[in-house]
Amino acid sequence: MRHVVGFLAGLILAPVVLLGGGWAFTRMSGLGGGEAAFLTTAGLIGLAGLFGLALLMALVMVPPRLTPLLPGITGLSLAGFTAVNVLRPELLERLPGVPGLGGALELAGLGLYLPLAFALVIPLFVASRWVRAEPYEESAVTPAEYFDGLYGDEEEPPEESRRGGRRRRTA
Repeated sequence: MRHVVGFLAGLILAPVVLLGGGWAFTRMSGLGGGEAAFLTTAGLIGLAGLFGLALLMALVMVPPRLTPLLPGITGLSLAGFTAVNVLRPELLERLPGVPGLGGALELAGLGLYLPLAFALVIPLFVASRWVRAEPYEESAVTPAEYFDGLYGDEEEPPEESRRGGRRRRTA
């Protein structure tokens, strides 16, 4: 089930990355060439958009418990968008005019989405990301016993405590 959710979330994340990057590019390229251009309101808003996009990408690529389909599908979608822009740009003229599309087309034409797509596809090839991790290892103390002992009102004598693991009984 986590792979299905990751696949669908990856399909949703690809346009968010495209349009978010295009919107930030349009904002940043519209700034003047002055020394303090980033300190204007428009510059700070564009910079905040880029930071938010970078944080989103880090949260998608780094956590090992996420399915690799989430960043993988996003990366393949970005690579596909770049390929369509280079090979058949007339197909992209049919897209509806949404904010950020112009900047996204410029960035795709320059090939700037390809390194990001490559970085997003790499988790597909990490074998440990495909296997679900066990919630806890087999141990002498179950989680319920651990929390009962942690929040218990009465103290057990040290010889009866199970914190040290199982005690061997001698015959």
